[in-house]
Amino acid sequence: MDPCRVNIVGSPRRKPINYLSVIFFAVTAIVNSQADAVAPARKVELVQDYRPKVQAGTLDLFIPLPFENANYQKLLSEKYESNATWVKEEVVPLNKSGDSVRLFHAHWVQIDKPSLRLWQVISISDRDSGVPAKSADPSFLRTTEHIQTDGEVKETAEKITKGLSDPDEKAKAIYDWLVDNSLPDLRSSTCGEVDLKTMLPTDSKATATRSSEKCADPNALFVGLARAAGIPAREVWGLRITPSTRPKSLKKAEDAAKAQHGRAEYYSKIKKAWFPVDPVDVRAIIRDEELSPQDARLKELRPRFFGAWEGNWVAYNYGRDFQLATGKKVNYLMSPLLFSGEFPPTSMDSAESGYSFSAKVLPERY
Repeated sequence: MDPCRVNIVGSPRRKPINYLSVIFFAVTAIVNSQADAVAPARKVELVQDYRPKVQAGTLDLFIPLPFENANYQKLLSEKYESNATWVKEEVVPLNKSGDSVRLFHAHWVQIDKPSLRLWQVISISDRDSGVPAKSADPSFLRTTEHIQTDGEVKETAEKITKGLSDPDEKAKAIYDWLVDNSLPDLRSSTCGEVDLKTMLPTDSKATATRSSEKCADPNALFVGLARAAGIPAREVWGLRITPSTRPKSLKKAEDAAKAQHGRAEYYSKIKKAWFPVDPVDVRAIIRDEELSPQDARLKELRPRFFGAWEGNWVAYNYGRDFQLATGKKVNYLMSPLLFSGEFPPTSMDSAESGYSFSAKVLPERY
């Protein structure tokens, strides 16, 4: 028998194919898949320059380094050059599950013109789903110095989640409450110091938070309220490095050195995954576009930032209330820290820091 021929025995007579219907459904499928598709990963080159102008015999510079192998971010290369007395990579453990803060520590002793340049190439992607995990480390339920889960925080969490038993519904209720009640200060050059109890209303009838004005504050409040409701949660510190495809409030700062942005995640015990949230970005758009609570745009914005992140951002770490190798205690590490002798850290926004940062998207063939 000719192997290219197939004999069909007893097959029913088929109806003629409606090719117009086939074309219609094929085109519809393509359009829908394009609408739902996540933007492809992009490769970004980051270059950081440090030329501190602080006059001191001893300098210590701590630079946060990005996650090396997250499902939405891959570190492809990393190198540096410096005249420091020594430079080393340090890893600060955060818990028993292996989460840690990765950083560069450069140390200068009696060097007139300290300098360091750091090159990195990172692949980043949009995130529209959870990161699978069998469980969440208990540390992401605990109270810390800056993330309280008792007193007013617990009372507020109970009010927000009253009548809910599903942890994902509780997380969504907390997110919605923050979207309705927190207002970031987009003019601020810092990301907040965070004290949850000062953010909550003193009047039991009030609903709006009092001082959650910067990116660290509302996301920290989400984490604290979620933990108080029994939901593991954590902050994720990072930096916007490419322009946003969304409203102008979310574009990176003109100076990438001032584009720090914190986000948050909660752990779904039902879905066994970490899910991203960012109520701060919703509030930034509300403020920038002067949207009213009844504006139809909010129906689009709310789901966009619950369970998804735009991939124009590099994630560094989950660190909160930890110690550097020198013993100095850190609230969180999203920006480089420069210590001169025994003095407090020099602001990386100041002229003394000599800090500059550039980011560019590389061609696909790179």
